[in-house]
Amino acid sequence: MWVERHGPGWRIREQVGGRKVTIESGYPNKTAAKAAVARMSTDRARGEYIDPKAGQILLGVWIDAWWPSYASTLKPTTQRTEGSRIRNHILRLLGHIPLGELDTLTIQRFVWQLVAGEKHPTEPGRWLRRPVAPKTARNVHAILHKLLDAAVAQRLIRVNPAGSTGLPKVRRQEMRFLTTPEIERLLAACPDHWRPLVLLLVATGLRYGEATALRVGRVDVLAGRLEVVEAMHDGIGGVPIFTDPKSERSRRTVTFPPVVGHALAPLLVDRQHDDLLFTDLDGKRPVTRNFRQRVWPRILAEAGLGRVRLHDLRHTHVAHLISAGRPLTAISRRMGHASISVTSDVYGHLLTEVDEGILTAVAGMLPAPRGGIVGGVGTEQGGDRLISPDPTSR
Repeated sequence: MWVERHGPGWRIREQVGGRKVTIESGYPNKTAAKAAVARMSTDRARGEYIDPKAGQILLGVWIDAWWPSYASTLKPTTQRTEGSRIRNHILRLLGHIPLGELDTLTIQRFVWQLVAGEKHPTEPGRWLRRPVAPKTARNVHAILHKLLDAAVAQRLIRVNPAGSTGLPKVRRQEMRFLTTPEIERLLAACPDHWRPLVLLLVATGLRYGEATALRVGRVDVLAGRLEVVEAMHDGIGGVPIFTDPKSERSRRTVTFPPVVGHALAPLLVDRQHDDLLFTDLDGKRPVTRNFRQRVWPRILAEAGLGRVRLHDLRHTHVAHLISAGRPLTAISRRMGHASISVTSDVYGHLLTEVDEGILTAVAGMLPAPRGGIVGGVGTEQGGDRLISPDPTSR
């Protein structure tokens, strides 16, 4: 590298592939240019050199280069969701900005633009870009952080400008637990075609995607058990995607009571081993998003239950097991959680009721203290005792 005068200032030049290339320009004097050359030489010796021209690459161009190899490591469903976040948010708002111009303030503004949305300047009530939920904003920021980390690894930029962004807080959605009368109303409101699916979700706590992916050969109505080996998700254009379950422990055998077997039995008649147990109304296609988006809300309205997510049926199942005093380890295995800590983190707040029931049961199995308050002074009349009022009498 060398320095030379360029117009009113100085620039740094280098020979690359037989051609003279300008590395940086605009230095006010020769001393400043030489100091920059010294810094660059030191960075190269340390393996920390960043080509100044790399920062001129547009974020959108970098995404085009980075995304294919990264996407190949993802599950199909994750490819779809993360690809959507990049297209709809990152490329739309930041794709035109050079990597070197992305700083912490720019990223911070981007996140709050997502949360605030953008209203039409002349038409009140109309959105040019609708606001997103805080959790969505955090998810978009996460993929942005990841692709900028890759740019740092490729020495296109020195630091990740998304590393210290303030993110909006996410309010945890309240879980809805249906009571037994509410479950009865829900099932009564279900059309005949959909009642077996809803009944199975309530009675087993399966994830919705696990239930819709069930094959006929994986269900034994006589033994009252089924095998979870895959999950179904909505793909692009409504084409379903079948994947492995959420975690290794999600591959499991789940039992169900005879009433569920009675409801499922007609669905097995004249069906092949690999046929899907649940289908759309035509009896052929897999269950489509139409069930969640249109049929399910109508069922809830008919039952008068207000807002209940399909996943709340899973929460309901766990809540009833916990209230019945079933061990958390057994519940965790039945739910297919990655570990018992997941079960405890999600449903730990329900254990207080169970603990109170345990204390009641323990108190009932022990004799009441005689002759005074336990630990106090009193007269014993014989019989079993918890604590002796007078240690010298033993």
